[in-house]
Amino acid sequence: MRLHEVAQLIAHHLRRGPGRIQTVAARLQDAGLLSKTEGSRRYPESATRDEIVNLFVAAITETSLGGAAATTSTFAALTDPEGTRFDHAVADLLFRDDVPASDVAAHIDPPAATIAIAGQVVVFGADEPASGAISARFVDAHTIAALRADLKKES
Repeated sequence: MRLHEVAQLIAHHLRRGPGRIQTVAARLQDAGLLSKTEGSRRYPESATRDEIVNLFVAAITETSLGGAAATTSTFAALTDPEGTRFDHAVADLLFRDDVPASDVAAHIDPPAATIAIAGQVVVFGADEPASGAISARFVDAHTIAALRADLKKES
């Protein structure tokens, strides 16, 4: 599946503007987190699983276009107490049939994320958001399941 198709799917399922997600993808390409079409190739190669995960993480964590790549890298590298990286856990959610679709929340300040798997909440990064106003994005298990199904169908 081409990157622009992945961006459209993510925008649709997360109910975000497709133009915003395409712009985020372009910022990730500029930062080297997603591949770019170069030279005489007319059509880009299919997006890899890592690229799909990076774009998903960016879509749920970015708060400004200028910082999208840095924010994506920060969130991707967050670990749970056992050392599992957030991007690896997201990859499992999106691509492994033996991992149940689960709720995902990204807390922006300080960077932290949670995944609720079978009644257990796994925390990546800081275990408490900063006091005061909390900026967070939530993706429910049904949305994850629908996105997973569409990604499987398209691959």
